[in-house]
Amino acid sequence: MINIIIGGDVCPIGKIEKEFVEGNAHEIFNDLSEDIESADLSIVNLECPLVSRESPIVKAGPVLGANVQCIKGFSAAKWNVLNLANNHSFDHGARGLQETIQTISAAGLSVVGVGSNIMEAKTPLLKEAKGRKIFIYSMAEHEFSIADENTPGSNPLDLINFVNAIHLHKQEGIFIVLIHGGNEYYPYPSPEMVRRCRFMVDM
Repeated sequence: MINIIIGGDVCPIGKIEKEFVEGNAHEIFNDLSEDIESADLSIVNLECPLVSRESPIVKAGPVLGANVQCIKGFSAAKWNVLNLANNHSFDHGARGLQETIQTISAAGLSVVGVGSNIMEAKTPLLKEAKGRKIFIYSMAEHEFSIADENTPGSNPLDLINFVNAIHLHKQEGIFIVLIHGGNEYYPYPSPEMVRRCRFMVDM
């Protein structure tokens, strides 16, 4: 059996930022640390760019960003993949997103859900565990961070692109789908999101 752990939103800002910068994984993830480290594959959503210099975009809602050195906390915790398909990945523009991708890659971790254009962003990430191929396909609802043909950003929640991807890869191994979205501070999915997710499960 393959042991896969998937974490939700992690934003290393505020009082926890110091622990990330110093790589104090157990202080950050506490009793989850053993589960993360022992997993065959661990994936978590990084809910902000990691930047050395701020370049905030103009948008509605908060602009988030953390010190590039925060990558030490993710590395020390043994996360394998950081998901960037979310509504904050482009909060510091193309420069901030590119620096985030470079920082994650330099630390030996993988990135999913973003790219320098839509073709890169919608390409599933391929990993392997115990001899099995695992495809990770990540999407975000349309906000300020979505990639297009000429702009870097997140892979949008697009059912046609999803169907094309899963038809191409699902027979080759395990296919994991990540979706970032929903109404802020509201704990339930909309009827439309439920309908979409059930369709994706059927596919």
